[in-house]
Amino acid sequence: MAVKITISIPEDLHEELKMWAERTGGTVSGFFADLAQQRLDADRASRERLARLVAKDRAVDPEGYDQRRAEMRERMHAAQKAAAAKKINAA
Repeated sequence: MAVKITISIPEDLHEELKMWAERTGGTVSGFFADLAQQRLDADRASRERLARLVAKDRAVDPEGYDQRRAEMRERMHAAQKAAAAKKINAA
């Protein structure tokens, strides 16, 4: 079952997509569906690869993994706080 959505793109891009569809026998909708599927597949593959690397890292050095994980969380929290402070100061 297909779902109908509405998107906004620049007019010149739309014209190029229509010409592409005419040349290839495809459709503009098909173009976006294929593009979305490619991006989702790439994201899924990237996440799976990362999960394999993390599992390997954890298996090789469990204590070091836990320490690196804690350090990464601290850095992420610090970055989030800095971004929030920057947003408040910019306002």
